[in-house]
Amino acid sequence: MKTLLKTLTVAALAAAVLVPAIAEAHPHRVCHFEHHHHKVCRWVR
Repeated sequence: MKTLLKTLTVAALAAAVLVPAIAEAHPHRVCHFEHHHHKVCRWVR
């Protein structure tokens, strides 16, 4: 059980480091829902 927890912690840390780096390297879409439940997406560099 401890091994699983350690693996998850490492994975979470890796994701926290990699996600912003990948996001900065590529333009990506940010999507959110307005109050009328319309999905709004825009490209972010």
